Amino acid sequence: MKNLLIKANVFAGELKGSCIKALEPKRGEGFLDVLIKILITVIIGAALLALLRVAIPDLFQDILNKIRSIFTI
Repeated sequence: MKNLLIKANVFAGELKGSCIKALEPKRGEGFLDVLIKILITVIIGAALLALLRVAIPDLFQDILNKIRSIFTI
């Protein structure tokens, strides 16, 4: 009788664990999701940079000149 109660207790514990695990929300991102987000961000950033270089070409040249003047002695 004692063995039967121990087996029933173990089975109940395993059943409880299985139910909790089955009802947990599944979350997380896959590798492909993150890769696509990074790729979209890089493409949008490159497009914005290209548009700014066309719209305001003097701005980038001024920035480059200032950087060059800082690093030259």
